[in-house]
Amino acid sequence: MAPDPSHTTASESASTQTTQWRLRYQVGDLVHYTEWTAEFAAVENLAVQYREGDYGHDVVIERRTEVEG
Repeated sequence: MAPDPSHTTASESASTQTTQWRLRYQVGDLVHYTEWTAEFAAVENLAVQYREGDYGHDVVIERRTEVEG
């Protein structure tokens, strides 16, 4: 008996998720954003630098998750 082509397994039908991070911060009255990246460590490092320095304020790490499938 041939396999049913309309039947999909759980791994084939499961959606994939991609999480990305960026930094939001203010310089004066202007809000700035970094590019979205999958490298959380890089964003976290930059956030620490901005929080400890005098460059920016109101530093926030933002996250977005894209679901594909």
